[in-house]
Amino acid sequence: MTQLFRSLIFVPGNNSRFLEKAKTLQADIVCFDLEDSVPDNEKVNARKLIKSALNSRKLYKSSIFVRTNSPSSGKIPSDLKEIVQKGIDGIVIPKVNNVKEMKKIEKILSSLEKTKN
Repeated sequence: MTQLFRSLIFVPGNNSRFLEKAKTLQADIVCFDLEDSVPDNEKVNARKLIKSALNSRKLYKSSIFVRTNSPSSGKIPSDLKEIVQKGIDGIVIPKVNNVKEMKKIEKILSSLEKTKN
């Protein structure tokens, strides 16, 4: 059966206080953000904080998704390397322009899933 999601809240991945607060949220999806809400100089820190939050997945009531940076940013491989792990329920890829970009992302995901399992 398909799950119906009615509410989604984005949480900046570089804010540990917000990530902690997200444990109590009643949204259907809590989406940890690596894209627009995170300044470039905070991307590395945000990946680490999100990775840590995913390690304590059982403490979150909602489904947990992560929004990566856009394909044109060149940051997706680094994003996926840190976030593909047990505990993640979904990945949001923003601003995909064509099938070629999606195929490249799919290849990265497949490789990471093989090495992390």
